[in-house]
Amino acid sequence: MKDMRRALPVIAGVFAGIFAPAHPMSPSVWAAQNLVVPDGPYAGERFHPELTPYLVEPLDFFSSECLDNKCVIRKSAQTGFTLLAIAAIGYSIDREPCRMMVVQPTDSALSEFNREKLQPAFDQSRALRAKVRTQISRSTQGSTTYAKRYPGGSLTLAIATSTADLRSKTIKKVIKDEASEYPEDLDGQGSPHKMIEARYESFLQTGDWKELSISTPVIKGACYIDAEFEAGDQRLWHVPCPGCGDEFVFSFDLEQFQFNASYPFEARYVAPCCGRPIESHEKNLLIRKGRWIATAPAPGKHRSYHFDALSSPFVPWDTIARRYLEAKQNESNLKTFDNLTLGRAHEVKGDAPPHARLLERRESYPVGVIPSAGLLLAAGADVQHSGIWFEVVAYGRDGQSWSIEHGFVEGDTTDPERGAFATLVEVYERQFDDAFGARRQIDALAIDAGDGGRANQVYAWCRNRHRAFAVKGVSGWTAPAIGTPARVSITLKGKKLKGGATLWPVGTWPLKATYYGNLRKDGRKAGAETDPPGYCHHHQNCDERYFRQQTAEYLKTVTVRGRTTKVWQETGPNHLLDCRIYAMAMVEYLGLSRLRADDWVALERLRGVPPAAARPDLLAPDSVILASKPTLRPVLLQKTKARGRRILSRGIA
Repeated sequence: MKDMRRALPVIAGVFAGIFAPAHPMSPSVWAAQNLVVPDGPYAGERFHPELTPYLVEPLDFFSSECLDNKCVIRKSAQTGFTLLAIAAIGYSIDREPCRMMVVQPTDSALSEFNREKLQPAFDQSRALRAKVRTQISRSTQGSTTYAKRYPGGSLTLAIATSTADLRSKTIKKVIKDEASEYPEDLDGQGSPHKMIEARYESFLQTGDWKELSISTPVIKGACYIDAEFEAGDQRLWHVPCPGCGDEFVFSFDLEQFQFNASYPFEARYVAPCCGRPIESHEKNLLIRKGRWIATAPAPGKHRSYHFDALSSPFVPWDTIARRYLEAKQNESNLKTFDNLTLGRAHEVKGDAPPHARLLERRESYPVGVIPSAGLLLAAGADVQHSGIWFEVVAYGRDGQSWSIEHGFVEGDTTDPERGAFATLVEVYERQFDDAFGARRQIDALAIDAGDGGRANQVYAWCRNRHRAFAVKGVSGWTAPAIGTPARVSITLKGKKLKGGATLWPVGTWPLKATYYGNLRKDGRKAGAETDPPGYCHHHQNCDERYFRQQTAEYLKTVTVRGRTTKVWQETGPNHLLDCRIYAMAMVEYLGLSRLRADDWVALERLRGVPPAAARPDLLAPDSVILASKPTLRPVLLQKTKARGRRILSRGIA
């Protein structure tokens, strides 16, 4: 008994060592000691905070030692903040285990995040490898693709489009990646952000919950991360001026950020304080000496950070200059530049030019003839009860477009083989003359199967026409121009047709913004030397009714469930606008924004454009990508004439 009493202090000391709280350590220090970078230029190396010092402060937010609960990061691409999310997860698993959740916008994004970043980081970290249970088949104890289990908690990997993922889970810490891409309303049940917020409600009283939102922004006035950044204390990364020592922020101001209009760009930054030129090779050293400063502090505001490519150690200033010069004349490319390079929300000009101005700049090219630069021929159709509206449009290599023909096919639309549908077949099969004496059919025709009550008729009409696509407009600023197709069933006269059809979603909101941006451009008719990329050409038969329909929408600011956003609002009949938007979706499907310079040369040869009429600045091509509907995959078209004849025989002319 006496020996037992002597042993008690020793035993107590052993257990005290086992269960004692871990020695305090910040997440950034933990990451420097334990995290191996899973990808990028430093893949396989230990995390070095000195290379990306701007990650340290927002990363340390994720510790319980920090009393703040909410942190928002508005950022550009290629800045390292995904690594911050992985470090925050790893730190919590190892030092502060609890129930956590990571939310991605889509299942594919979640799978890639887990496969390419998260799981490799777990595998390469000794601390995490020892704690995160391995995946065990048919076991509830091991980890799975969508759940990582460890002593003291678990990590749920969720998607923002699944109510099942976002409901009925209690969590203490959440990381929302690419938070601006979440839907505004999920299955009619409200905002996914509100659903996520409800998951940590049990910890509101104790005040030890954490929410970290990271995202590139999207559209000004309709962007979650932009609104959350503005509502926060707006911290910016300030660097010391090498000339006078004052602190400033690298911002995209063309008075300060200077470069040549062509290669070599020789980009540099002129300090706003003393005018001292800063060369590109000096940037990274200054970034490492920087610090975060809140520019809008106030009691009760959450942390909000902005960081973009101008301060990124991974993106050269010359690259930013080149991107800007390539994007500034194209609304769609400018949005990409704003979002992914500058990390700022793109402001859409939702006002169309007056229809009278468009009437004045009509041109005298012949109706129904494809111009010399029109290499892709697309069409859009809008089905009504009394007939079908349509427009055929030609597109060139720089996005310029020519209205070829438009009209209204009058007739009944209840039977896909008769009435207006039978007349639409004539448009679909028509051989349009081009400028060089050849004849071509429409490459792709999109017909609306959305809200007109004629979906089954549209499905049936498109089913055996491989250049015809049943489409449905999708609202929202993050929807792609042409999305992933879905199989749908067809029911006519009470009978279900075998095989069904394919329905393609079209992101109409960004396409309308792009189209209206192009309509506002001035060309040679307004005195410019050339017609700019994206310029819209119209023939003399485009009358007042045509232009009134083309300009029949505008952007309206509305409040939905307490959140301000921008939506398209109709001002009158807009059928021909819908036709144009669906034609734009078709040329995106065909590869308009993906083709390289040599691809366009190959397409010119395939179309029979004489060398004298082709652009002289491009050399022989290697390949051109067009879409092939039967396989639903791009087809590589070699430049040989024999290959071209085979493609033409398929109808992809």
